[in-house]
Amino acid sequence: MFFFGSLIKLLFLTFASLASGALVQGTCVQNDSILEQLSQQLSPNAAIACRGSPLQVYNAGRYWGVEYSKNASIVVFPTSKEDVSYAVKAAAAWPLGKDLAFVSGGHGQTNASSSYGFLIDLSWMNATQILHNITLDDTTVSTAIAYQGGANWTQGTSVTNGSGYALVAARDGDVGVGGFSTGGGIGWIAGVYGYAIDRLRAVEVVLMSGATVLATKTNAYSDLFWALQGGGGQFGIVTTFYQEAVPEPQSSELGFWIIDPSSWSQAQSNVAAFFATNTNPFSLIYYSVGYYPANLTSPPFSTQMVIVGLLFRNSPSPSPSPSPSNPPQPNFTTTYAPLLSGLNITYQVSYSLPFATLTTLSTPFFPYGYRRGFWGPQTTTVTPSYLANATNITASYIAASLSTGESPAFAFWNIQYMFPTLNGHAPSSDADTAWPHSLTAHQTLFSPAWNFSADDSLVYSFNDQFNHLTWAHQSALKDGQGAGFVADYPNYISPGVSGRRVWGNNTARLISLKEKFDPECRIHQGRVFASEGCVRRGWGNVFA
Repeated sequence: MFFFGSLIKLLFLTFASLASGALVQGTCVQNDSILEQLSQQLSPNAAIACRGSPLQVYNAGRYWGVEYSKNASIVVFPTSKEDVSYAVKAAAAWPLGKDLAFVSGGHGQTNASSSYGFLIDLSWMNATQILHNITLDDTTVSTAIAYQGGANWTQGTSVTNGSGYALVAARDGDVGVGGFSTGGGIGWIAGVYGYAIDRLRAVEVVLMSGATVLATKTNAYSDLFWALQGGGGQFGIVTTFYQEAVPEPQSSELGFWIIDPSSWSQAQSNVAAFFATNTNPFSLIYYSVGYYPANLTSPPFSTQMVIVGLLFRNSPSPSPSPSPSNPPQPNFTTTYAPLLSGLNITYQVSYSLPFATLTTLSTPFFPYGYRRGFWGPQTTTVTPSYLANATNITASYIAASLSTGESPAFAFWNIQYMFPTLNGHAPSSDADTAWPHSLTAHQTLFSPAWNFSADDSLVYSFNDQFNHLTWAHQSALKDGQGAGFVADYPNYISPGVSGRRVWGNNTARLISLKEKFDPECRIHQGRVFASEGCVRRGWGNVFA
């Protein structure tokens, strides 16, 4: 997707350079004073694409879940914050601009980043820079990584690769930085350094008035900064994120183990023991059951249990940002020997590779071309019985999906281990960020893949089973077992889940900030905080 998009841009900018103003594809701008003015205001390397033009078709094909693809009447490809501002103002005046959306990577699962009207595609704003001793209004950062809101994580990590610095980035290189960085930001090293929202130090935002502001934790736009730490992209369009850098792991070791069904019960006990006893923040595992190939790369597919282990070699001090303690680390084999003890393993493979390349290694597990879901709550404690129940639901889903004629390739349920307190980087209070996560919990994920809209209800019914399993499991925990409120992860919000399930007691404040920064509810696709303006227009659906 990245290469094709870059090629498309190069080809069309070659022709755009021959004329003043932005590239225009199609005839929608002709005899339209608003769009004609916009075409002259935009940078020469920006573009306006009318419905049916090559760039508009390219945009419609960018969405990971095919059910979220729409053919917009107009797609604007800005290349600067000024371009974004001009586009926002033009949309306010254009007849179809009420149906406004903007897209970063197109992986979002709330139907928030596409529209039939006016769409702003940020994918040409994809630069990443490593900045030293930078002052961002009232905030100084020794080393920050600035990434534009239209980049994906392959683009972002290609810049940091080998630099000695790293980001808390997505595990799939095709994921856009925008939704990831405003919706939580769980990544390979989130258990070591916190989620992406915990690493943000400033955000440059184009508001719906067209004004561009820089928000930090302590300046005049601190409430906007807070809202963007897990509240999603409903408050403005982030054109640049500034994340405080972390030390780049010196090496990354990765192992995949497919477990024979005769050992599934033992594997569940071993996995639960790892979750309960691991003391190294630089090691983590995924427990997964899904419809996978026998060797993870080529058919035939079948229901498989896969355990994934990762071990990162931490950088020595001094490090580019405050680093956790550097405990002595056993080698990869020693680290995962208890996890694999007594298991009949039918297939295994391991890699040692640069940290940044992990994002591309996982991409094949998330293929395009399907209707997709990406949902899951969290739990603080994992038990063998909990894993067994989730495994049974997964197997039932795969069987039911196959019985309808579906081919649910790479559909799975998994749970990611998260180190306690995020290794000291978790917020001290649920009120510190829009998404409450002071109590560290392990992340579940149901990632179905299906072809037919007739099977939507089947998929949603199984997702409900996974949700209720995890919620009931967390609710039943006692003191000393990790009891307490655990909010669902915003980027994995399930259809129909209440706002309080995700944002807890912060929901009311987010609603008020929606009213403050977007009083006309111009950003209203998908899940929308029920501000006065949004409710009055019939778009608010997330209530306190």
